[in-house]
Amino acid sequence: MADSGMSSAEEIERRVAQYLRGEVSFQEFDAFRQERGIQSFVQLAPQPGTSTGGLTGVGQTGRLLPTMGEGGGAAAPSYNDDSDDDDYLDNDDSAKRGDDSDEDDENEEEMEVVEEEGSSTTNPVDTSLTAKYLEGKLSFSEFAELMEQEENDGKETPKPAAAEPSKKGVDISEAFSLELALEQEERKGRKRPKRRRINEVPKPLRGLMGEANLRFARGKYDDAIKMCMEVIRQVPHCYEPFSTAAMVYEEKGDMERSLQFALIAAHLNPQDPEEWVKLAEVSLEQNNISQAITCYKKALRYDPNNIGILWEQANLLEQTQEPRKALEGYQQILKLLPEKEGNKYMDLMRDMSKTYHATGETETAIETMQAAFTKHPTLVTFEDVNMLTELYITMKQYRHVLEAMSSYCSVQLSWQGGVTDTMAALDRLGMPDTGQQETQVMQCTIPPETPIDLSIKLAVSLVHLRYLGAAKPLVDMLLQESAEDMGDLYLDIAEAYVDVGEYDSARPILAMLVNTDRYNLAAVWLRYAECLNALGKTEHAVQSYAKVVEMAPSHLGARLSLSALQQQLGRPEEALQALSEGAPAAMPTAVETAAEVSSQPGPDVQLLHHKSTLLYSQGRMEDFLDSSLLMLSKYFEEAYQQQNLQLVVTKLTSRRRKYQLNALRDEPGGTRQGRHVVDLSGKLSSISKLEWWDLLCKASRCLARLGRTEEVEHLTMAALASPQFEKDAAKQKELKYMVLSACCLNKNYRMAYFFVRPMIMENTEVNQLWNVFCQITTSSEDARHHRFCLRLMIKNQNNIALSFLNGHNSLISGTYKHALGEYVRAYRLDPGNPMSLLLIGVTFFHMASQKYTIKRHFVLVQGMSFLNEYLIQRGETQEAYYNVGRALHQLGLEHLAIHYYQKALHMNPPDVGDTKYSYLLDLRREIAYNLALIYSNSGSKNLAKLLLDQYCVV
Repeated sequence: MADSGMSSAEEIERRVAQYLRGEVSFQEFDAFRQERGIQSFVQLAPQPGTSTGGLTGVGQTGRLLPTMGEGGGAAAPSYNDDSDDDDYLDNDDSAKRGDDSDEDDENEEEMEVVEEEGSSTTNPVDTSLTAKYLEGKLSFSEFAELMEQEENDGKETPKPAAAEPSKKGVDISEAFSLELALEQEERKGRKRPKRRRINEVPKPLRGLMGEANLRFARGKYDDAIKMCMEVIRQVPHCYEPFSTAAMVYEEKGDMERSLQFALIAAHLNPQDPEEWVKLAEVSLEQNNISQAITCYKKALRYDPNNIGILWEQANLLEQTQEPRKALEGYQQILKLLPEKEGNKYMDLMRDMSKTYHATGETETAIETMQAAFTKHPTLVTFEDVNMLTELYITMKQYRHVLEAMSSYCSVQLSWQGGVTDTMAALDRLGMPDTGQQETQVMQCTIPPETPIDLSIKLAVSLVHLRYLGAAKPLVDMLLQESAEDMGDLYLDIAEAYVDVGEYDSARPILAMLVNTDRYNLAAVWLRYAECLNALGKTEHAVQSYAKVVEMAPSHLGARLSLSALQQQLGRPEEALQALSEGAPAAMPTAVETAAEVSSQPGPDVQLLHHKSTLLYSQGRMEDFLDSSLLMLSKYFEEAYQQQNLQLVVTKLTSRRRKYQLNALRDEPGGTRQGRHVVDLSGKLSSISKLEWWDLLCKASRCLARLGRTEEVEHLTMAALASPQFEKDAAKQKELKYMVLSACCLNKNYRMAYFFVRPMIMENTEVNQLWNVFCQITTSSEDARHHRFCLRLMIKNQNNIALSFLNGHNSLISGTYKHALGEYVRAYRLDPGNPMSLLLIGVTFFHMASQKYTIKRHFVLVQGMSFLNEYLIQRGETQEAYYNVGRALHQLGLEHLAIHYYQKALHMNPPDVGDTKYSYLLDLRREIAYNLALIYSNSGSKNLAKLLLDQYCVV
């Protein structure tokens, strides 16, 4: 029988699935239903199951179960309890009482309802989050935040679109509506189903919930908790089991667990703000401030105008270092406070204004005080006005100071034009500045009970508004007081005079302050020195600045000003001393090792920069280098410390250089393996990039002039390897030229060749680069450049410099025919160039000097013809005659060589206009020596000695 029932149920499920998929029409499906006598396809009245097995149908899967006719299916299991019948009756009575309460609540607006006979609605509580919270993996604040996010996501989820029609054209929604129409007559006679809240325990579980409450009342706490957990398992969206469990745990003394369940119950039934306040107080007892803040936040959601809750929440926010959020709460309190609580309003306003000012929101502080003054003008005190005017002065709103003083302190302004009304006078303050303010204000009258600090704030505002005449009586009143007692007010008015350039008025006030005991401070002396300097009293200003440096050695501005004044007075040593005091006694040089460096703090970078500039202007290069290298080594610190900088700078791109630099640094001992860098105080960014570049160029030139070529090479390489100038393409290019020059000076021709090669490839027409290239290749005695020149010639066949270089390389190698070809190429490119004629003639002479040369005389004649052409183009010059004579001397034609040597010997060197280097172009010593060799070989010893004594002996 059971098998037939199961097969019958499976058949019904199969037909239902076919109908829902549209495989059968509604007519066919309805005929099948009538044939089987099926009343409904939903189990409408599930019965409670056993205490261990839970309930069938409620809180489980949404599977459709047919309700069969007689013997149509298995009956639902019954609930068996080992308690007596009285307990069960009590449960039934409680269930009935629950039904009555449901009927009373059925018309409430905030009630979300479901039919009692229907299936459970969607569960609004994420059971996984609840489990994590109960296990202590989440705090309640996090739990509440996550639940709110899920609720918001659920609200924003769009409604599903209407179902598409089935294959046979039947809409599923239409089919269900037809089925409901068939049963409409039967439903008319039924009683309207009761409605309940979605977060209340459903009727099938009320008996179990009542049993749990009964067990709790009888002191059977463990059984009550088990029953509550069973209800929670099946309907986790109901608050009642959580609330009961919280009370059970509280009776057991487990307050932490009780609070957890109570918080979940409150979250499921959040409309009671008093419950949230109670939970907040319990959280505070457990020293959980963040959880208490969350509880107060929940309470304010349902009672936003509760001043007490707002106050408690704001106080807690202040304790958690969240002043901005606390101030938002206090602002809400100010709006809600009644008129009769004006004193409380003003006290809160004062605290808020101080907090706003401390957090940098001075404008908001002013707005808060203005609102309070407007709402409770009779409660405004002098202290309040003092605070407001101080905020106005901070924001440089001096006109508002006068407005506040006139409104709340009875200050009156009278004008020369006959205007005695104070407000009208204040309106004139807003008029354009005509430069006649000094004569407009005639008198400023203040009540005698006005505190002196308010009077001085009024005077400060008048001074800044350039109404000096009106401010003078107030200042005179202050000067009658003791500077020892009123020094802060003295300083306020003096600074106001200094700010507007009234140094004559500020000087006597500052002089009185510096002679007191309490205000004999560096800040006051600094103001006094600035005032004296502005008045042209340089000597007195120097003394005042020296006093500031003595009292505050680390004050940078005072040192710089003192140094500038000493330099202005013609005291360079004192100027340097002003920049050096307070620095380490023995400054280490940039090349000293770590063991030699003092443990004292390094000098300030700005002081060091000014000192370097001063030393450079005085021409003290050694001292300048000591200071500048300290700064530059720190600026290029990461690269300057490395010894193997050549491995870094040989990388073509800045990215590769940075990678190589990091690789060297990561090597064992790589960070400090090279030169030591002294730590400096102050920010390197306080000096601009342009100033750093200027300092680098000056230091490089000085090192080169002093012959410290190794240091200049290391410095320029460190600058190139450092990322400081990598984003400036122009400076990167100039740095490469600086490194090239430094390598040439240090005779590091291998590195110089590496840098000059790409420069040559980019600028093949620049003769200066070719000259440097020739100097490098000649000095290095390396043949690597031969193939480079040949490959470059393929791309630049019309380059004369390349033709000469390839010809020179071939000439040195002894391949004269190849050299002759390159020289002829150069001659064809520039026939008027005497250099190519000379080189072609010399090459022919070399070929004629070879042992196995055929047609030697023909080669000599060709060589002489080119030399004669060279002589014609160069003209009668010492150089031309010497070159021809030297060529004939090599061939052994000494009688002809003597002729050209003597002509060259009696000619003056070329006039280059620079007598310092003109001796380099004078060939008479070389000519005399060659002639002496010829005379000596021919036996004319005396003539040879005469030439040597005349031209070659120093």
